Amino acid sequence: MGTRLPRLLCLAVVSFLGVSASFAQQAAPQPLITQPIIESQLVTLKGNTHPLAQAKFDIGTAPPNLLMQRMLLVLKRDPQQDFALHKLLDDQQDKASSNYHKWLTPDEFGTQFGPSDQDLQLVTGWLQTHGFQLNRISHGRTVVEFSGMEAQVEQAFHTQIHQYSVNGQLHWANASDPRVPAALTPAVAGVWSFVFSRNYRAGREDCCCREIRHQYLRPL
Repeated sequence: MGTRLPRLLCLAVVSFLGVSASFAQQAAPQPLITQPIIESQLVTLKGNTHPLAQAKFDIGTAPPNLLMQRMLLVLKRDPQQDFALHKLLDDQQDKASSNYHKWLTPDEFGTQFGPSDQDLQLVTGWLQTHGFQLNRISHGRTVVEFSGMEAQVEQAFHTQIHQYSVNGQLHWANASDPRVPAALTPAVAGVWSFVFSRNYRAGREDCCCREIRHQYLRPL
């Protein structure tokens, strides 16, 4: 996977730690999804395939009933929110600013700088129409954790999960960038943990996967 999505996740993790209370009265987030969701009109989410998901390491497709837990759909914020958040992150470190060291709680941050309620409802509703189980939404409202089977991933995201053997270790990963309905793309940045790794004991994650989640997702 490319570096853009991890950076978005890092921002989602650290940003709520330094948000000024003075921004709590800003207008509500504007919906980014404004068109009907048409399953036949697809857009590729580029940069969402692991760089080691290569044909030379590929040892076959995953079974349709492979359980995929804790997949993470990463959402965008609107440009005005993004500008305000970056300014705030600068102001909070500026002793001359009235916003210096004034914080919001994670939930307050999500309300102010996360996606709109409408966008969240449309995205989570779309996941549920494809049979996925919703596990949780992060406090910052920019990450939706969900679970499902490989067959559901293939049907919803139009990519197959393959098994790869790299340096003697077995990994499951999507073989190509996922595709989603075009109407969702203004609000969807990508899928972070489509790429995941498991050993032969079901439910036991390898160290690489735990380290990735610890680095990027611990505060959410």
